[in-house]
Amino acid sequence: MISEDLTLVSHAYRRYRLCVLFMLFFLIATLAMFFIMRPLVFVMLAIAVVFHLFVLRPNQKAYTNAYSNANLKLTVCKKLGTDKILEKAHQNITEETLEQARLMPVHSEKGGAPLFRWEVSGTIKGVPVTLCDATIPQSFKLAAKGKPRVHFDAGVWAHITLPSDSGLHFRVLDETSVPTPIRMEYFANSISYENAPLEDEDLKSHCVLYRPKGTDQQPSYSFCKSLKSLMKYTPGYVAVSVHGSSMDVFIRGRFLTRALSLTEKPTEKTISFDPFPELSYLVDLARSVS
Repeated sequence: MISEDLTLVSHAYRRYRLCVLFMLFFLIATLAMFFIMRPLVFVMLAIAVVFHLFVLRPNQKAYTNAYSNANLKLTVCKKLGTDKILEKAHQNITEETLEQARLMPVHSEKGGAPLFRWEVSGTIKGVPVTLCDATIPQSFKLAAKGKPRVHFDAGVWAHITLPSDSGLHFRVLDETSVPTPIRMEYFANSISYENAPLEDEDLKSHCVLYRPKGTDQQPSYSFCKSLKSLMKYTPGYVAVSVHGSSMDVFIRGRFLTRALSLTEKPTEKTISFDPFPELSYLVDLARSVS
């Protein structure tokens, strides 16, 4: 199975590298023409630009997409029991999903709508999970009458269906998961949620809790324990929304598709490297909701 995926990725990589070598040779030839026949230099530069735009870049994209597909298929998809990957579509995680989670503003007039990529849905240990990479535009002001600014938050968004309606509606955010000015302005404008101190001593030092006004909801001991395990493990910054029968988690700075070296030949080891080991921690967190 891995060998088949590696073969497809390797073919895409070789096509891309041939394009790079041709481009390099062509540029050297263009440089030589500068000293031999200068009028031809501009023609050759124009050809080089066209080649870059319509041959080199498409092959580079084809390689990175083939790599990401193979990598997700062998890791995240395998855990979730699926082979379906939506590269650009947003079938199960949409702008409405983010709005219902109410963790942050999810739209900006200048920045547009959220961008979703690499959506994967499946079930792990009986828990339905959907994951994707999300880039979220957020408008904010540094002062009440200040000029609107746009910030882009990016990371993994996870939407998890809980076994039953928890009856809970709270948000726990690492203070760095959403920039402070954006978070404070967003929840200050909320008519239904208020900031409350966390009872867990470890979490209260770097996390904030928002809960429905007039309630005394607090995350349970088991939830806090699972959340601390996730936060300790991941290098990203975590924001969690528990609302009824759903739980949404945003991990800022983590992605399902990892940075790819365009000079390193793909191997079985590289394409089977797990880009998102946090998945098991998310399942434990979902099971701890009570």
